[in-house]
Order: sequence, then C-alpha cells, then structure tokens
Amino acid sequence: MKQHFLQSPAWEQFQQEQGQTTARITSKNAETLTILRHTALGDYLFAPYGPTLQQKSDLETALEDLKTAARAKNAIFVRIEPTLPFTEAEMRKFSLKKTHDIEPRHTWVLDLSPDEATLLAGMESRKVRYYRNYAKKGMTIRASHDPADMKILFKHLTEVSQNDNFQTFDEAYLTAQLKHEFATLYIVEFEGEPIASALTYDTADTCYYAHTGADYAHRKLNAGIILLVHMILEAKRHGRKKFDFWGVTTSEDPSHPWYGFTKFKKSFGGELVTYAGTWDLVLKPLHYRAYQLLRPLNKLRRKLRR
Repeated sequence: MKQHFLQSPAWEQFQQEQGQTTARITSKNAETLTILRHTALGDYLFAPYGPTLQQKSDLETALEDLKTAARAKNAIFVRIEPTLPFTEAEMRKFSLKKTHDIEPRHTWVLDLSPDEATLLAGMESRKVRYYRNYAKKGMTIRASHDPADMKILFKHLTEVSQNDNFQTFDEAYLTAQLKHEFATLYIVEFEGEPIASALTYDTADTCYYAHTGADYAHRKLNAGIILLVHMILEAKRHGRKKFDFWGVTTSEDPSHPWYGFTKFKKSFGGELVTYAGTWDLVLKPLHYRAYQLLRPLNKLRRKLRR
C-alpha cells in the first residue's frame, strides 16, 4: 500500500503535539489515520488522503470499520480522501456524498529514477539555465532544520498571500513542523538576504513540495525556479523515488486560480496523478444537513474577519 504523507505516523505525531485527537484504524488490506474535527453541531472524523488501500475492493471493509470508530465518538460523519482513482459512480455505490475537496484531487508527480541529466533534460530549458547560472549571479542555497528560520518562509508566504489573496498558515504551526525530521526548509539568499524559500516533507520514497514563497522585489532573479530545480535534485540525491508537487488543476481555463502555478509545475516534467477527491460518509443525516446549511455562513464570517 502506498501511504501518503498525511497518513503517516510522523504526521500523526505532529497532529497530536498540536492538541489534535487522532486514531489509526486498521482494516484488512487498509489503514486509516483519522483526526477528530469539531463543529458547533458535533464532531466528525477526517482522514486526509485516506484510507490507504491495497486495492479498490478494500474500501468497503475500511468504511465499515470507520463507521464503528465514528459511532464510538458520536460523530456526525466521516470525511475521506482515498488516493486510488475512484470514479464518482464507484464512490456513490457506498452511499458516500461528494463534498468540496479539502486536499487537492489532482497532483503532479515527477519520477526521480532517471539520472540527473535526464531529469534536467525533461525540464523547460530556460529553467535549467537559471539553475546552472545562479551561483554566478551571487545567489546561494541552503537547507535548514532550525525553527528560527521559519520566519523567513512566513515572511515570503505573507507577501505572496497579500498579492494573490489567499490565507496562509499560522507561523507557529509551520515553525513546529520544522522541529520534526520530516520537514526541511530550503532558502535562497542573495547578498546575504533571503529572497526565496520552500518547505518540503519527506517520506522514505517521496519528497512533497509543501509551501513556498519569494520576495517580489527580486522576482527577476527567478529564485523560486532555481530553488525548485535544486530541491528536485536534492530529493534524487537523498534516494527519494518521487517528487510530489502537491496540487494542480486539470482545467484549461487561463482564468482558473490554479492555472498559472499548474503550468509552472508541469514545466519541470512529471505526470498527472488523480485521487478520489473528498467524500463524506454520513452517520447522522439531520445533523449533517444542518452542518451543510451552516457551513457557508461560517465561511462568510471567517472571510469578513479577515
């Protein structure tokens, strides 16, 4: 079974340290990390990129075990995101209800098994040229596991979020991640100043491109491109088999909010990987319906607070 990082013991430990209640449910040919989520109407179990299944037919047993676990917590529903490519018709056979995707349904994955020369040949040529010349332009790249350095990434993320109108994660939450072995912070510096940074998560075989940002004032140095090429090659050198760019759109509409960075990620080589999306297994229909009705109001309230 290919387990996503968000189903890993390392992520479970981190969630527990953040005060979350977790449970790992083992079924025949399946395993699911669940996190207990709270709402005004009651609790639900969330399995980010789970359950991990050996094959599609194992979902039925996993769902039964999740029902048992959810009832023990008096939960309204269970939210799942299997990483096998189930169709909507296949998911609806289990009486699952489609909801908005929490984690992206589509991602872009680069196979790292070819040698470095082949990997570079599969990238857009100008990006490789930027990487090969970055030292000549006075830039350096370093990897950090020092939580104090997270202020660099948070500064870059804040700038990007203000320009692109999205909400970033809390600085303390990101800083806590860097205290764990799974997280590495990469930083590009120019004349002693950090101008781009990115956070990756590692499992035994995959490097995940989690968070990234750059200084807009130095955008002409293409530090974000240089950093991504560097991280791909570093993942290869450390024995990873895959580089997961974590989230793309399949839309061909240039106005789609993910269109630009999807095109960017694809320019480094790789292929599309599609998951099942986010689905709810409902145990309390009336409570669930009330939850659905209140959710847009809560979303609006949070937006107004920002």
